Amino acid sequence: MSHAQQYHWWEFAARAAAIVALTVWYGTLFLVRRCCGAPPALTYTIFPQWARAVLRAAGVRLQVRGTEHCQQGIPLVLVANHCSLFDIPVLMVASPVPVRILYKRELERVPFLGWALKCSTFIPVERERPQTAGKTVHTAIASLARDPAALIVFPEGTRSRDGSLGPFRRGAFAIAFATGRQLVPVAIIGSGQVLPPTTLRFNRGTIEVVFLPPVQPPPFRSRTDERQWIEHLRHNILAALDRAS
Repeated sequence: MSHAQQYHWWEFAARAAAIVALTVWYGTLFLVRRCCGAPPALTYTIFPQWARAVLRAAGVRLQVRGTEHCQQGIPLVLVANHCSLFDIPVLMVASPVPVRILYKRELERVPFLGWALKCSTFIPVERERPQTAGKTVHTAIASLARDPAALIVFPEGTRSRDGSLGPFRRGAFAIAFATGRQLVPVAIIGSGQVLPPTTLRFNRGTIEVVFLPPVQPPPFRSRTDERQWIEHLRHNILAALDRAS
């Protein structure tokens, strides 16, 4: 993986403007087609197109390995580390199967992108109201029963500030455990250098995505068993990150 290279301010400004324009274009295209009767599954066509265009405008190159671990027709949960706002578009492009995301409901107030999210198959989460977490899980489970697309989960809960892999929260796995889906560990390498978590200024660089072999959660006899299993999955992602460093 190559190191990220900072743009001159004028080139960054031009590329950032292009990303805004692309978001307006694809958001409008999605909304118009949905209003004209296109099914919600249009999500899995337009959003990856938007993501690919955004990464190209930002000068981001992708290296993807292990796509054979994501088989078509098998309901999956992609469990990934999280260092950057680019992680979601990166996974939309890198994944060989359609993907869904959980997004903060307040994003629906963002023009074009938020409006498109509201009309998509993606699942809103009200993070500022923790008491609604149970309702969100039940809504997600019911939605996943109707739609086999893979669900992206970032079990750290927030972006890593220093690139290290944080502890995994049990709640992030609740949907996977309840639906019995296979989990595919995913290591995203280099996104924190291309777009650091503390700024919106992105750099030119390469992001590597490694899909690891899928795992099926076993029957758990106790919460201790469950925590140990989650930690084992975290170790698999950590080992992939360490091999790349």
